[in-house]
Parts: sequence; structure tokens; C-alpha cells
Amino acid sequence: MAWRMDVARRVADAYGVKDNLAAVTVAGSVGAGLADRWSDLELDCYWRQPPTDADRRGPIERLGVDLETFWDYDPDDQEWSEDYRLGGLGVTVSNFTVDVVDGILDVVVGQASTDPLAHMRVAAIQRCQPLRGGDLVQAWRMRADKYPDRLVAAMVEKSLTPGVLAGWPAREALVERGDTIAVHALLGRIEQAVFAAVSALNRIYQPHRLGKWQRHHMARFTIAPNEFARRLDDLGQGPHHERLATAEALLAETVTLVGEHSAADLTALSDVLGQRRKPVPLSLGDNGKRGR
Repeated sequence: MAWRMDVARRVADAYGVKDNLAAVTVAGSVGAGLADRWSDLELDCYWRQPPTDADRRGPIERLGVDLETFWDYDPDDQEWSEDYRLGGLGVTVSNFTVDVVDGILDVVVGQASTDPLAHMRVAAIQRCQPLRGGDLVQAWRMRADKYPDRLVAAMVEKSLTPGVLAGWPAREALVERGDTIAVHALLGRIEQAVFAAVSALNRIYQPHRLGKWQRHHMARFTIAPNEFARRLDDLGQGPHHERLATAEALLAETVTLVGEHSAADLTALSDVLGQRRKPVPLSLGDNGKRGR
């Protein structure tokens, strides 16, 4: 899939020499070296000052491609973006200012922010392939690598809240009643929560909300429950009572690892994890009032 990098260099060259353009990187699966037949091309441009429309449209005109979308500044994502196709390849360009990235690193590394958009931007910096501004990107990476202890604790506590286990005490009732929607939702929350917590224990920023490229992501783990990948897969297959038993064991091991490798407080989650609803007797027995 190396041809995508050739396309990326062609796009980067189309920007010409611009003092305002501090760095251009190949992001997404191509930048991470994971591209497959489904992968489009994602480029990130980092500007010293906000880019003008001409800054953004000029490369597109020089490439001679048809513009599909041209987005104004998004204050939530703190970016400008545009989409077009180059041959049969979809290209998305995201534009940020250098100050925005510096600010994101300040709040994530310096203030232990758990904001998912900020973490995705930091992950993009770590995983990208710089085409320009390699020194700047390397300086950002050095800051990002200092994943602090308090961020580990904050991310674990955010991931493993008692809300993840909503319905957990009644799990046996859900299975017996055939409430498969509720069971699937419960298992899905557990899967996402454990994955996020173990990522934090390994001081790895999540690059996507959906947990994409999970195999590659988990291959970087040095701290994880035994046979973590297989057991996560087991949460999605087999009889429901077995899947719930796997979830319980996986959660218990994760809580133990959290205690060994972080200062996170999971007391509330552990309390819920130990709960199990008891069935109501079929009759009140001799001590009841029925029939009197």
C-alpha cells in the first residue's frame, strides 16, 4: 500500500513553499503503516497562523481535483477541513494551528484532561508520518510521551465507572428472560470500558472513539489480563451465561491490575461488581401471611 504515501507526497508538494505552514503529516491508517484496501488518505496540516481559504484551495487547484467539501472552522474540533478525490482515492485534509496543538498537549499532559478529542489529536501526532516539519512533530511527541501517573488514574476512573455495570446485578434474570438486547448492551459497555482502562494502564492514547485497529493497538500492551484479545472476542460469542462469566473474570483481573499499576479508585465499581440479585421465592412459606 506504499503508493498512498506517494500520493501523500504529491499533495504535500502542491502546497509549495509557505512560511506559514509549519508541518504536514500523513495521519490515519496510512500514517500508522496499517493501510489496507479500505483506507483513504488523511493529511494533517499545522499552520503558524490560521490558514486562509486561498491557503487551503491553492493545493487543490494545483492538483486539478474536484473538491467535495470545504468546511469552515469548527470550534469544537478546532480545525478546518476539506475533502476531495485524487483518482479513486479519497483525501481528507485537516488543518490546525500550532498553538492549538500546544494547548492540547498542555491540557492532556500538564492537566490530565480526559477529553477524547484531545487524546485523538495526541494519538495522531504519535502515529503520523511527517512530510514537513519533522523537528516540530518530534518535539510534540516528546511531550506526549510523558503520559503522567495522574492521567492514568483519571482515564481509568473515567472508563470504569459504576454506570458501565448498569443492569449487572440482574444479569442472570436478563439471561433467563431472554433479554438479549440488554445483555448485549451490558457486554458492549464492559468491552469498551476494559479496553480503555487497559490502554490507560499502558499509557497509550486512544486514536479513535470506536477502538479501530484494536489488534494493532493491543499488540502494544505490556500490562493486560491474560489472553486479553481472545477473551475480549469471547464477550461477543457463545452462550450468554458464559459471556457474562468471562466479563466478570475480565473485570476482576482488570481491577487487580489497576490496583497494582495506578492510583485510580475503583471502589464504587467493585461494589457493583460483587452484587447479584437473588430470585424471589415461589411462595412465602410458613412465615408468610398468604392464606390467612
